[in-house]
Amino acid sequence: MDLSSRPPLASIVVRFAAVLLDGIIPSLILLPLSIVAWIAYLAFPDLPGATMQIVILFVVGLTMVGLWCYSATVLALWAYGLTPGKWMLGIQVVKSDTNLPAGFWRMVLRQTIGQWVSAIVCYLGFIWAAFDANRQGWHDKIAKTLVIRTR
Repeated sequence: MDLSSRPPLASIVVRFAAVLLDGIIPSLILLPLSIVAWIAYLAFPDLPGATMQIVILFVVGLTMVGLWCYSATVLALWAYGLTPGKWMLGIQVVKSDTNLPAGFWRMVLRQTIGQWVSAIVCYLGFIWAAFDANRQGWHDKIAKTLVIRTR
């Protein structure tokens, strides 16, 4: 592939910010529901154990539904080479040879096995992207992907 036809690569800073957003979003789902459960526990100390268990199960159920919706969104976005954080920051994972979106199975490889390999040796595989000419971490090299700016 000709380098002049390649879209601009995403910076390491923007990529890191996308990872942070991907971690913060589930926390934004969990935190309010956890606070509700904690307040219910403190506000009603005299409730019988069974009633408190129902309240906590209700909150856990809401949390599970929220996390399921978030997970379904993440899996849907993988088909386009995106995560929620990447989508918000205007970057995308593409195949390194065609510049087409990475696709679901390539993202599965990149986000699971590839990121595990990148993390296993003191996160060196992620740091590698800062020094690589194509800004590829080991997970990108394994999946044959690039992270580009889309806007």
